[in-house]
Amino acid sequence: MGIYLNSKSPFGQFLDEAAATYFVDKSEMLTHLIPLTSCSGSYIGQAGGSIGKSNKYICITRPRRFGKTITACMIASFFGKGTDSGSVFEHLKISSHEKFHCHLNQHNVIYISFNELPQNCTDFHSYIGRIQKILKKDLKKEFPDVEIHEDDAVWDILNAVYETEDARFIFVLDEWDYIFHRDFVTNRDKSAFLEFLSNLLKGKAYVELAYMTGILPIAKYSSGSELNMFFEYTMATKEKYSDCFGFTDSEVDELYQRYLSVTPVPRITREDLKYWYDGYQTVSGKRLYNPRSVFGALSDNQTGSYWTSSGPYDEIFTISDRMWMR
Repeated sequence: MGIYLNSKSPFGQFLDEAAATYFVDKSEMLTHLIPLTSCSGSYIGQAGGSIGKSNKYICITRPRRFGKTITACMIASFFGKGTDSGSVFEHLKISSHEKFHCHLNQHNVIYISFNELPQNCTDFHSYIGRIQKILKKDLKKEFPDVEIHEDDAVWDILNAVYETEDARFIFVLDEWDYIFHRDFVTNRDKSAFLEFLSNLLKGKAYVELAYMTGILPIAKYSSGSELNMFFEYTMATKEKYSDCFGFTDSEVDELYQRYLSVTPVPRITREDLKYWYDGYQTVSGKRLYNPRSVFGALSDNQTGSYWTSSGPYDEIFTISDRMWMR
């Protein structure tokens, strides 16, 4: 097990979240992803496997503080071989899926959080070099029988692993566009990063599934064809996945009842939560609550502005994504 490949870290984060008082079970989202993967290592035509489908590239675009990271951790924890996560998932909604055990901890998962920087990072080459170095090290450790050279590109190593070991990988890439907001990144660096992702993912047989999250739509960063293989899902233009991020009215109702049962002197009304945090609308017309805000208010027993927009994230309000806020 490595830092990126079959890492224990995503499960550690998800485990903490699942144990929280105001945890909301969003595991049914996995029912959308399971059909895009192979079952216990089987391939097309075996056990209903469906790898090779063109929609195995998924990009979720959401504002920050909307549960993207914990959802990415959930996906990596469910599919990944890095740890036995059955003790948590057996108590979640996904456990009723007919192929639950077929997929639970049965896949090679590469989980990368792109918002992690090298120490004292001041240039793009240090940033991308760290990612490549760690991933190469993980692959070399996990597949010692595959001939790997230090100067090999990551995608060449992955191709060699696929050819030698028949191994495929689920990529879970969180905050993929983080680097675009760093002051030290030039336009040339941005182009190089897009090329890196394209070389890593596009048209590669070793990619079983690529799940990626970001703040703004891909088109905001790329006007070319580098990442055109992704099916992109925004909050206000696509209904699919709309309930997987943010809290619905019924979920907040449940959380509020939980709040009343554990809080000695409740100071928040259900109407307060609606007034303060019912601020988003999906394309299907459903209202959504910002998870961080609801969690913060119920935990602190006080309403307030728990969602802050600052820096480059303010751009979320300028895109033509028809996102409404109070």
